[in-house]
Parts: sequence; structure tokens; C-alpha cells
Amino acid sequence: MRITVILCTHNRCRSLAKALESVAASEVPASIEWDVLVMDNNSRDQTREVVQDFCRRYPGRFRYLFEPQPGKS
Repeated sequence: MRITVILCTHNRCRSLAKALESVAASEVPASIEWDVLVMDNNSRDQTREVVQDFCRRYPGRFRYLFEPQPGKS
């Protein structure tokens, strides 16, 4: 089974770091492949840098996507 956790964020880099730490510490059965996609909804803070740090620390586990158009759709 493969699971992708999608976290959408906008200018909340501090709470995002805490959420990513929590996800990184998760223990799941070895039969489950999982990763995290962070959708940055046009943040102006250090969101990109926070996610890039996790991408370096956990290669292949975290991904980053920037969406310049604000909104949920």
C-alpha cells in the first residue's frame, strides 16, 4: 500500500515544522510506503526553507510544491 500525506499551508512555517517533525517520527508497518507532499499556498515566510530542510534530512520522504494562486481550489 502507498500513502501520500498532503499538508496544505500558508504562512505557518513554525507550526508546519512541528507537524512535519510529528509525521517524520511516525511508525508505520514496513508494508506501507508513504511520503508527504507539502502544498505551499503562496507563503511569504520561510515555509520553503522549512520543507527543504526536511527534504534534505529525509530524502524521498518529503516533497514540496508551490502554488502561487491563493485559495483552496
